[in-house]
Amino acid sequence: MNPDPDKHKVRQVEAISHGTVIDHLPANLTLKVVDILADPDDEVFIGLNLRSSHHTRKGVVKFARRELDQQDLSALALVAPQATVSIIRDYAVVAKGVVAIPERFVNIARCANPNCVTNHERWTTRFDVVKTTPLTVRCHYCERSFLATELTLL
Repeated sequence: MNPDPDKHKVRQVEAISHGTVIDHLPANLTLKVVDILADPDDEVFIGLNLRSSHHTRKGVVKFARRELDQQDLSALALVAPQATVSIIRDYAVVAKGVVAIPERFVNIARCANPNCVTNHERWTTRFDVVKTTPLTVRCHYCERSFLATELTLL
């Protein structure tokens, strides 16, 4: 007789009734994602160094009663492009997928070129995606390319 695998399945992070779950975060980026995306009034559940079949260890972040907007998802894509995002309603997953990498990041990060005009004047930053693996972007103004990890988020 085969034991029921769901009978012994233990949730590593508390379930939420409504909100957004970000899963498959590299463990070392979990707190950075929270720092970037969490608003002061958000109820946030954080799981660090959890077992994972994708990574050695992973992070999970759950935002109760909040669905991330496009600006938040763009920032997440810049920091953790391999993350998955699930939308939860009435304890059920209604949408799930890998975070979408936009063709352009607008007003998400500061250009890493200290001579770029966006670092000296009030300009909205714009980066076009050059390559998705590893995520590489090009500044619209100074036309220099950078790995996403080289940028500082605004």
